[in-house]
Amino acid sequence: MELSVEDKSDRLFVKIGGQLLYSETDTFKEEILPKIGQHSVVTVDCEGLQFIDSAGTGAIVRLWKECRMVGADLELVRVIPEVQKLLYLTRLHQLAKVTGIDD
Repeated sequence: MELSVEDKSDRLFVKIGGQLLYSETDTFKEEILPKIGQHSVVTVDCEGLQFIDSAGTGAIVRLWKECRMVGADLELVRVIPEVQKLLYLTRLHQLAKVTGIDD
């Protein structure tokens, strides 16, 4: 998994690539969760995210819960069709705004 986190005033930008697997979820949460409280929007650019397993979807749910606790919105943007399909199957699109590459 490749991960970068960038603060921009009221928005936290996260760029994720590769695979979000069980073995990577602790790193994912440790890098992002402490920075959420300072922002009103958390945008996760998923263009490079090729695969996500059940633990990875759990990490996204945890990210959504943390955003909700501090009043921040969560956006998953530029999601490739394969990952977008999984997010819809697991109903994560009901928690966070999910947009595909073509949207």
